[in-house]
Amino acid sequence: MSAGGTSQTGRALDAAQIDAGVLEAPTRPTRPAAGRSLAITARLSSLVVAADRVWLPALLLFFVIKQVLMVMLIGPFSGHDEVDHFWYVQRFAAGNGLGVVGDVELPPEARPYEPFVADYPLNSEVIQPPLYHAALAIIGNLLPGDTLTTMFVYRLVSVALGLGVVWVSYLIARQLFPGDISVRIGLPVFVALQPQFSFEAAIVNHDVLVILLATLGCWLTFRGIATGFSWRLCLAIAVISAAGLWTKVSFGLILPVFAVGLVIAAVDGYRSSRTTDRNVTLALRYLAGRGLVLSGLPLLAITPWFARNLDLYGDPTGSARLQEISDYALSASSYREMVFSPVFWRGRLDDFWGNYGWREIPWDQSVSQVVYLCWGIAAVGFLAVVLRQATSWRVARLTPVLDGFQARCVGLSVLAVALMVFAVLYVGTLQFTQSRFAFPAMFAFALLSVLGLGAWLPARWRWVVPVVLLTGLLVLNLLVAVRFVIPYYVGPGGGQLVVPEQ
Repeated sequence: MSAGGTSQTGRALDAAQIDAGVLEAPTRPTRPAAGRSLAITARLSSLVVAADRVWLPALLLFFVIKQVLMVMLIGPFSGHDEVDHFWYVQRFAAGNGLGVVGDVELPPEARPYEPFVADYPLNSEVIQPPLYHAALAIIGNLLPGDTLTTMFVYRLVSVALGLGVVWVSYLIARQLFPGDISVRIGLPVFVALQPQFSFEAAIVNHDVLVILLATLGCWLTFRGIATGFSWRLCLAIAVISAAGLWTKVSFGLILPVFAVGLVIAAVDGYRSSRTTDRNVTLALRYLAGRGLVLSGLPLLAITPWFARNLDLYGDPTGSARLQEISDYALSASSYREMVFSPVFWRGRLDDFWGNYGWREIPWDQSVSQVVYLCWGIAAVGFLAVVLRQATSWRVARLTPVLDGFQARCVGLSVLAVALMVFAVLYVGTLQFTQSRFAFPAMFAFALLSVLGLGAWLPARWRWVVPVVLLTGLLVLNLLVAVRFVIPYYVGPGGGQLVVPEQ
């Protein structure tokens, strides 16, 4: 059997199996005997888990310590939209419920932080679905502290959510490349030490919850490709998707990844069946039934929110109301203006790695050039992986870089990156945009980067990748903190940021 095929033997796909939810689906494809991919055995899995017990807890602990320090360092409410998000939470904590954009004003105690508000004195974040804010309000009602104490506690919740992103990213790496130390360690290291993601996981903002839910959904989708989409798995993905939509409507842009994963599993299951047992109708019934649960339930769940927005603002997402705000509308661009603008893409690269908060802490261009050079090397390496993989499908004597399961999941990761880049562009047609709108695919950016770096080395030397990645990102984090972030907040003379008095 070829490396791109599946290892599962077919069974009859009869109506009884369909109704019972047992359509034959592909198990993890057999890995080729030669090349980078190794046969997965129970012993290898146990060795992987044992080895990871050494470095993974250390990475997670380091992430938590680093994030708590950032929580204390970042000036109060200086994160992007942090003022609006915080008082949206407090609105629920006070029992005031949902609000209408244009009618809800920030309280007088938010006035000292006016420079950090996009549409002062209005709270524009009440346009967002309320799951994140209502959940934090439960915690807020248990806190006896003042405003700043409450804000710091909410930030610690973001740290916990960020820790979840790092953990699930590791699970994805172990699921896809259990025998490849460069990916298994490199992927979570990339996520944990990516400077801008660290900023997201240290402020009051619903983006970090969206990132966690998207990463969870992709992890379960990859599991479905490996073992089949059971009804329970489809329901789990549907619940995650519904939660994502009720956190931020733009979460819907990651849903095609889940749907395509289901299609891949259905096609693989059909192909793995014995020729005489293949039945297109039954396979379509399998796909339709599970697709209805996986995609239909989340869309049904978010329908009340869409209906409310349609009634209040004239469109399901409420974006039309945001475009009425002058600062938002004046910063919007067309797709053509953004796509063909080198300045736009250079700005998005800066946003992806730096330009903290409201872009008030830009970093030196010399730092940017080094980062972009390293990322460019990884990008070229990944393109080489894709080229070798595509060539191996046509030239039998070439060993593929990825086995069938890995190729499918890496392909879905590319799709996730493409969809999130589109999300950045889409937001740019409504208002000023930032690279953080692509962060729900952070694990995918990490995966493609690590694979690209590993492509430059022979298999026996790929252990160097996580070492170099860890060292480079640690240096970058220290450099950014010492040269830019710390001087901005607590530098000589009190720093460039003047924290308003309460």
